[in-house]
Amino acid sequence: MAGDDVWNDRRTSFGGAAVDYARGRPSYPLDAVTWALPVGAQRVLDLGAGTGRLTERLLAAGMDVVAVEPLADMRAHIPPAAQTLDGTAEAIPLPDASVDAVVAGQAFHWFDIPLAMVEITRVLRPGGTVGLFWNMLDDREPWVAQLATAIVAEERLSAMTAETVPPYRDVVGLSDPQQRMFANPEPFDIDRLEAFVRSRSQTILLSPADRDKQLELVRELAPPGEFNLPLVCESWRGERLR
Repeated sequence: MAGDDVWNDRRTSFGGAAVDYARGRPSYPLDAVTWALPVGAQRVLDLGAGTGRLTERLLAAGMDVVAVEPLADMRAHIPPAAQTLDGTAEAIPLPDASVDAVVAGQAFHWFDIPLAMVEITRVLRPGGTVGLFWNMLDDREPWVAQLATAIVAEERLSAMTAETVPPYRDVVGLSDPQQRMFANPEPFDIDRLEAFVRSRSQTILLSPADRDKQLELVRELAPPGEFNLPLVCESWRGERLR
């Protein structure tokens, strides 16, 4: 199907933009990450880890992190303190019941969800948690709403327009996830904002001319100098049933 082809092109497009991804993508709020982990968590799987933005936060929180990422160019940026593995959400290269939590930052929507949920449930210990995070542009700020429109707002890109349907439900062995929202403003300048835009799959797949037009509009919208980019981290927490 054409739609499936586009989805697959987008989910595998990031490797060539790994440098922009590492520079431009925001981190995740520590309070969101802490909320999503079970009490006493030690070993955590960052699934679809990308360049390791969420991995960094988990390491800073004292976790033993396994980062699973299928694209070699992205894996190259993951902090060496993590155990980094080549793998996918649909075939996680870990034993049964081997982690206290499975988390995914800005990645879950690229998974084949029915297959991924079987694997996530398999590797989680009883009482472990699933934590899913999306950093979204807070489009209650007028210029940010214009930015979201300029870069062709996609799933969970802007805070006020993103749907709030749970990312999964009715999975055998897991509770349905609960949602919380966390403010996540992060310092940017125009160079980092351009890197953020260039790291997005929709932008990666544009023609060079269309990409240049999009970036020109981004430069027009961005505040001068350094600024805080208003972001909201949509967070979901589910639990592995005992």
